[in-house]
Amino acid sequence: MESYDSKMPKIIFKINGRRYEVDGKYGPDVSLNEYIRNVADLKGTKAMCLEGGCGACVVAVCASLPPTNELKIFSVNSCLVSVLSCHGWDIITVEGIGNRNIGYHEIQSRLANFHGTQCGYCTPGWIMNMYSIYESKNKKFSMTEIENSFASNICRCTGYRPIADAFKSFATDVDDNLKATIIDLEDLSNLKSCGIHCKQQCRHKNDKEKSLLSTRDNNDEWCILEKGITKMIVIDCGTHKWFKTYRLLDVFKVMASDDNYKLIAGNTGQGVFHVQEYPRNVIDIFNVSELKASMIDENLIIGAGVPLSEMMELFLKISAENEDFAYLKQFYDHMDLVAHIPVRNIGTVGGNLYMKYVNNEFQSDLFLLFETVGGMITIADNIRNFKKLSFPEFLNTNMNKHIIINILLPPLSLCCTVKTYKIMPRSQNAHAVVNAGFLFQFKKNTYTLEKATIVYGSISPKFIHASKTENLLINKDPYTDETLQLALKSLQEEINPEEAPPEPSSAYRKMLALALYYKAILSTCPDDKLNPKYRSGGEAIKRDTSKGVQVFDTDKSIWPLNQPVTKLEAMAQCSGEATFANDLLTETGEVYAAFVTADVNPGSIIKGFDASKALKMPGVIAFYSAKDIPGKNSFCPPIYPPLVIEDEEILCDKEVKFYGQPAGIIVAQRDKIANKAALLVKINYETVNKNKPLLTIEDVLESPEKDKRVTNNRTVEPTDTGNDVKCTIYGNLKLGSQIHYTMEPQTCVVKPTEDGMEVYSSTQWLDQVNVAVAQCLKVNVNSVNVIVRRVGGGYGAKISRASQIACAAALVSYLRGETCRFVLPLELNVKIIGKRLPTSCKFELGVNKEGVIQYLKNTFYQDNGCSQNETTASVTLNHFMNCYDTRRWYIDANSVITDTPSNTWCRAPASTEGIAMIEYIMERIAYNLGKDPLEVRMLNMAKEDNPILELIEVLKKDANYNERLEEIKEFNDNNRWRKRAMKIIPMTYDLFYLGPFNSLISIYQADGSIMITHGGTEMGQGINTKVAQVCAYILGAPLDKISVKPSSTFTSPNCTSTGASIGSECVAYATMKACEIILQRLEPIKQKLGKYTWEELIREAHISHVDLQASYFYTTASDVKPYDIYGVIALEVEVDILTGNHDVRRVDLLEDTGRSLSPQIDVGQIEGAFIMGLGYWTSEKIITDPNTGRILTDRTWTYKPPGIKDIPADFRVYFRRNANNEFGVLQSKATGEPSFCLAVAIVHALREAVRAARLEAGYADQWVEIDVPCTVENIFMSVGHELSHFTLK
Repeated sequence: MESYDSKMPKIIFKINGRRYEVDGKYGPDVSLNEYIRNVADLKGTKAMCLEGGCGACVVAVCASLPPTNELKIFSVNSCLVSVLSCHGWDIITVEGIGNRNIGYHEIQSRLANFHGTQCGYCTPGWIMNMYSIYESKNKKFSMTEIENSFASNICRCTGYRPIADAFKSFATDVDDNLKATIIDLEDLSNLKSCGIHCKQQCRHKNDKEKSLLSTRDNNDEWCILEKGITKMIVIDCGTHKWFKTYRLLDVFKVMASDDNYKLIAGNTGQGVFHVQEYPRNVIDIFNVSELKASMIDENLIIGAGVPLSEMMELFLKISAENEDFAYLKQFYDHMDLVAHIPVRNIGTVGGNLYMKYVNNEFQSDLFLLFETVGGMITIADNIRNFKKLSFPEFLNTNMNKHIIINILLPPLSLCCTVKTYKIMPRSQNAHAVVNAGFLFQFKKNTYTLEKATIVYGSISPKFIHASKTENLLINKDPYTDETLQLALKSLQEEINPEEAPPEPSSAYRKMLALALYYKAILSTCPDDKLNPKYRSGGEAIKRDTSKGVQVFDTDKSIWPLNQPVTKLEAMAQCSGEATFANDLLTETGEVYAAFVTADVNPGSIIKGFDASKALKMPGVIAFYSAKDIPGKNSFCPPIYPPLVIEDEEILCDKEVKFYGQPAGIIVAQRDKIANKAALLVKINYETVNKNKPLLTIEDVLESPEKDKRVTNNRTVEPTDTGNDVKCTIYGNLKLGSQIHYTMEPQTCVVKPTEDGMEVYSSTQWLDQVNVAVAQCLKVNVNSVNVIVRRVGGGYGAKISRASQIACAAALVSYLRGETCRFVLPLELNVKIIGKRLPTSCKFELGVNKEGVIQYLKNTFYQDNGCSQNETTASVTLNHFMNCYDTRRWYIDANSVITDTPSNTWCRAPASTEGIAMIEYIMERIAYNLGKDPLEVRMLNMAKEDNPILELIEVLKKDANYNERLEEIKEFNDNNRWRKRAMKIIPMTYDLFYLGPFNSLISIYQADGSIMITHGGTEMGQGINTKVAQVCAYILGAPLDKISVKPSSTFTSPNCTSTGASIGSECVAYATMKACEIILQRLEPIKQKLGKYTWEELIREAHISHVDLQASYFYTTASDVKPYDIYGVIALEVEVDILTGNHDVRRVDLLEDTGRSLSPQIDVGQIEGAFIMGLGYWTSEKIITDPNTGRILTDRTWTYKPPGIKDIPADFRVYFRRNANNEFGVLQSKATGEPSFCLAVAIVHALREAVRAARLEAGYADQWVEIDVPCTVENIFMSVGHELSHFTLK
């Protein structure tokens, strides 16, 4: 072991140009993200999923990499990379490329000015991924390349369109619309391109645009240091040793010395299979030069240490230069669907294949591709003993003390045809539902097969080849219907997928595998052997590069009100300077806490705890349970009816209400230690309930406990009945749940103060946290100051649920007198936090021959979870009425208690479910009568004071509705396996107000600047910007004089939660009234001065002893009234009938926004809510273990909200023209949630497309039921595929 460097037992790297050294104090589990945030104290880089699936943690790296030691710039997920892997790296975080002191990078200012931020939590990750692309490609990229490069990043707020537009505006082929937008923004913006207010010539003109990276060349001292390294570095971490290796010889020496080792390159496998405990020896092989080389002899040889992104570049280059490897272009396209750029930048060929070796069930696309073409793999156990294996042989070889050296890909003659597929639950960054590779080798100048290779992934851990079918196809022409049916029947016999929840069902995966073989035949079949209608079925569906249009009026006479301004916080968000609850600077002696959960069947009774094993773990400090709570064990004090009506336990004391209920708290010196130790605490039970839990509405309705678990919340009786019943319709509908998926996890940091504590909570409801914390600690409410600067996404998840985390953190801080951080990991968020309320309805109705409802009976139930808190059934009933004449309707609204976490508000709660139910019924009427669904809707509209009919006509014209229907019909007639459909859905959204909220305005006499603080929560909806605009408008003050400070319970006590879309309006109203109070006081001064500047007015007022501070407390008794919001959508979709994948081709969304307070903020709210709605109706499926209630889809690996390439290809948003609102604040209307309801249009469009496919297949015209969400599985299975349908002619 003499080859290691004994003089340099440290890992050395730079962050934003500053040198850092890491020694054995940091173990292998300390990620670069943890180091950046907690040691370097750079809080701009965020953390969310901790598995490389969300993009919040992305940073840029510049490093010299073997074999050439060329400087490369690349993005990485800092949550996956161990800090011990970073030797020789220059790491750049969002703070490093621009900030308020040095000016902002043009990427930062561009995203801000394109309105590409809302909550801002995900923004630094987007910025840094774009920065890496911008630098590495020397600013030369197309719009398509840019949009394709962000599979790594999730945004739950914006709907992606403005982010995509901002980044595409840097492209070399930027379109005229985006060019015009850049010019307009530069004209409108009160910021220079660098983002700094400069009076003289701007000194910030980014000479820094050269960037931190471009100042570093291949000859500087740092690079020479890197290139000179060949000796292994050994870091002794106490329980572990880390070996940073540069030579293969050293790797073999370390492996030979101890069986207990793990090889690591990029460590990206941690994102798939979490490393619970590292072995004693961790060998970092990322810089081993012998594993990095690639070459062509006869075969293409690719080193096992080559990153996937470099392998893809190699594929592209060689496929263009060498026709024997032309198939590599298809491999490139397939690999583009694997993971995402930051993972591919450091994830290696060998790492991916070894993950398949260890976990045979892993759907490795590399393994599939290489095996399809008959590749080989080279392994070795010492520097001289190399061994070549086939890929199946590799899976069955003992790899102990062996390493993968390279892979070999053969040249293929022109007689070979290769086709591969990867079917995923969304467009990017998802593992395969099924992946498949096909190689057809033909006899020369014939269509007769000499050899066929058929490889599938995701069938079962041991299944690789469809060997029987491969043999059957030899000497046959695959392009005949006879051979096709033979092959399909053979595949049907030998493909038998295993059930593997939460993966899609075995039935779907089996039929999909057969359909993929058929697709391969359609794709490669000669024209003269194929019906041209079938050709499009051979290719995977791909969305065009997206574009969008936003149409709204703005009245310059009232600016800054109604002005499309950039958000106040946008620049701070784009530079990482915007702080969230967990961004308080690290303090010496602070502690971290984690929940111990009762992972047992509901109804079990806790007896006690054994925390001894956890407490022996180094770094663990304490364990607490319910008995340690000095006051009331409740995070939901029932003093807020009707929102909260019963207590919910902070920590379970006796009876477990749901699987995973928090029962204890572990305190430790690190977050990871606390979460790991929490798993070691043993909970002892008096009794363990063996009964199957009641997890769904149906479970409860069928159980003996029905009567005590079901509550009737409200019933509406009809006031009229029609007598012309020509058709009676019966049906039912089940709507599922949805995870909020906030980018910022549930978080709280509590700091002791001299007279109490400061609670930095990610909450939407400051007062509830204030009261709950005080009551649980048995202290006065005035000793607890809850402070919220902003929240990283809420959507209802942080209304009542955030107080549980706040109470737990406060308990630890109170008992220990130390600052406590409490951040729920993603899996725990999903496990313990309630979600959208599932809904189930049963209906009966009678209609006349035109479709006019004569009577309707709808009984529905909503799943509250384990408590009666936040019951929405009564509100759902209101929304069920939508825009229709309801005089003949009987509606019965009920809620149900189940053995699941107490469900809670989720964006557009009640309205989503109410409108979905009635729109489903309208579709059923149209189907049963053979009528146009839009005509049926219009016949049943309420006739009085209903602008929906007018809006429908406007939208039909704007959307070219009739012409496009003709185009859709023509497309469907000419395409057997692709179908399109378009639907129009109307909406009347019944908005009601909550209160109270306050606003406090303070004007500073020295310069006239204004400070506002209020009782709302800024969580991306733009409340602060709207409030500032209202303030500037009412006072007549310059907008840039206004600053909005954090909300706190010391300045804004007793306020209600920010939610239901009305927070911005209510706080704006309070602000308006407070400003009017100040205006009244200023009036005599105005009269006295006559002509004045704002600053002169305020100075004189101060001299005249005018009070320049005022507050107003809005309540529901204030002078605002509920109102309706109107909207209409036209949505066009295309479905790949052979896979279940779909593409939203175009959306035209018209919404009545009144006179918008801030048009671009409202556009963002509409787009963001709509895209979250698309996720709910398509890809976001929650799967639960029916025997325990454990949620199986609790990670980014298994739960899939929409990504940037899942948004409509053409997304057009229109505000209702010449609109106002006599009841709203300054004529405005709310926009945060209504458009979510309109996303239900996709369900009906998908059904229509499937119906068209079924009719062409020869099925009778039956009602098509697609279970929601409309996942690829549910769409595909609703088609009713039969093998006999798969033909060529």
